[in-house]
Amino acid sequence: MDSRERVLRTLNHQEADRAPRYAALMEGVVAEFYRRTGQVDPSVYWDWDIASIGFLPPAPLPDLRARFGRYYQRLQGEWLLDWEHGDYPPEWGVATRPAHFLHFSAPIAPLAHASTPADLADYPFPDYMNEWRHSHLEAQVRQLKQSGQAVCGGAGWIFQSAWLLRSREQLFVDFYENPEFARALLERVTAIRIAMAVRLAEAGVDMLSLSDDIGTQQSMIMSPAMWRAWVKPYFSRLIAAVHRVNPGIHVRYHSDGWYLPVIPDLIEIGVSSLVTVQPESMDVFEIKRRFGRQLTLEGTIGCQGVLMRGAPDELRDHIRRQCAGLMPGGGWIASPGNGVEPDIPWENLVTLFSALDEYSYYQGAR
Repeated sequence: MDSRERVLRTLNHQEADRAPRYAALMEGVVAEFYRRTGQVDPSVYWDWDIASIGFLPPAPLPDLRARFGRYYQRLQGEWLLDWEHGDYPPEWGVATRPAHFLHFSAPIAPLAHASTPADLADYPFPDYMNEWRHSHLEAQVRQLKQSGQAVCGGAGWIFQSAWLLRSREQLFVDFYENPEFARALLERVTAIRIAMAVRLAEAGVDMLSLSDDIGTQQSMIMSPAMWRAWVKPYFSRLIAAVHRVNPGIHVRYHSDGWYLPVIPDLIEIGVSSLVTVQPESMDVFEIKRRFGRQLTLEGTIGCQGVLMRGAPDELRDHIRRQCAGLMPGGGWIASPGNGVEPDIPWENLVTLFSALDEYSYYQGAR
């Protein structure tokens, strides 16, 4: 069974030969992989099953500070907006402070001082529909499918893009005190994301990946009612637009943390896979029992817990228990809960995939 068949069977809640797997390795971990293995491709080395594609980034623009500088005129202190520190990414005009930890940095919102929808008219939002940014998609999708890979395209954030532009605190204030501006900003971001998502669906991807962090460790960052009023409608429109192109496309949704109350809403609007069911925040086995016939679960191997702090034997037992509890009936893709950072011991990363080699095959599949 090739990776594409394995992933699609799993997403359709059928048992394959084994549970699909993947991981996202951050830059320092990739360097350690090269050093330790002498290999060049972790996805081949560890037999991962999902290939990701997307829009080409714009050629580095030499005038980023000139293009967006007027939005930072009131800012005190040094700020960075260049391709080296382009964490958000830079074509959206979101600057950062000089201090960085690994790939993390603090965003600075360029629209923090805007006040009316008219202030958005001249803002240089990115244009992903320039042909050179997406003309490669059909050929890339075709090549990956022919090689047996399941293909996922990423369409980015909506709520998170809006608060990066506005600041999260101010956007929450806008929900109450300036709803006209909040709606105008979310509409503008949503239009960009819908265009991206529809283009990926037209190119033939098997899966569409969407992201918006709405959870902390123990609660949502907003009430479920606020999420339903201010976030759900925009994602619903995007997913509906994609399903008009391809009713069978699988929609994967990522959020860290605890967001249990809105999982039924995500199912309602067409999400078919939760990319992170973080075990430090939610009981992955409870989520499987309650929603396992409607949702595929991913990202159940927590990066904050046993993968970071556990001994290899403890991690191996953790993987064994997840395989036993989450594999039946399909609907589970084995993966860490978020990007693997350099604070994950190399020995544990090796143990993760060797344990999956041991425990993630369905009975009689070998």
